[in-house]
Amino acid sequence: MVNNMDTKQLKTFITVARLNSFTKAANKLGYAQSSITAHIKLLERELGTHLFERIGKNITLTYEGEEMLLHAEKLLNIWENAKNSLSFSEIPKGALIIGVTESVCAVKLPKLLKEYNKLYPDVEITLKIATSHELKCLLRENEIDVAILLDIKIDSTEFDVKFQQSEQAALFVAPTHPLASKYNVSARDLSEHSMILTQQGCICRNIFEKTLKEENITSKLILDTSNVQTIKQLVMFGFGVAFLPRFAVVEELKNNNLIELSWDAVEVNIMIQVVCHKDKWISSALKEFIKLIQTNGM
Repeated sequence: MVNNMDTKQLKTFITVARLNSFTKAANKLGYAQSSITAHIKLLERELGTHLFERIGKNITLTYEGEEMLLHAEKLLNIWENAKNSLSFSEIPKGALIIGVTESVCAVKLPKLLKEYNKLYPDVEITLKIATSHELKCLLRENEIDVAILLDIKIDSTEFDVKFQQSEQAALFVAPTHPLASKYNVSARDLSEHSMILTQQGCICRNIFEKTLKEENITSKLILDTSNVQTIKQLVMFGFGVAFLPRFAVVEELKNNNLIELSWDAVEVNIMIQVVCHKDKWISSALKEFIKLIQTNGM
């Protein structure tokens, strides 16, 4: 049984067999002839058979040597292919699993992924959309390579934050909504109108409900959903008030389909954060994805 076979032994054996000479093999491989002889003896010892017949200055393959030559060439080819395939390449390839919150995925990610795919077409990207809390769990379980969170600033030694970008959240209504003409909206004003919020666990939902709770006010919730596009459509049709990150409603504000309310609560700052687990191996595909974000922002 071959336990300790070295690729050098295989290369030496193949070269000697093809050239029918220890001397010529030594010259071609750059070894001393004694090293060539040692490689062959080690290989023969491990295989438990003679590979060459040595009669005078002539050498010929034994029957076992002929058989071994077929296998040795295949083994060496498999090894070279595996080495080339698995070696760390500066040109990203393989798989990249990105976890991302829904709002960031819908608004920020498409342009970034288009650019990344243009640069590195051999990388197969998988997206997993979840809340920031769920994404942190996926990082711990190594089910995603990187998470793009919308959250308060992460301060944990468990995670390695590769990028941070401050964002703001605000209240939005349709131009025809009763609150649209109000100069300054209070928490009590909001309690009198229907709210359309992101799902439980989302940072915008958490911040909004915490703010109202501090004033002992409960919101009138008619719908919660993880889909930001659905929320915007419903608000534009006058179904209620939404609390969303500003970046998610840029086009709607520009086209006057939505109006930002002036809320008397403190200014709400959240952060887009690109995060890996501290123990995560950074592949070339992941390295270049992070570098693209660090260079261009989100």
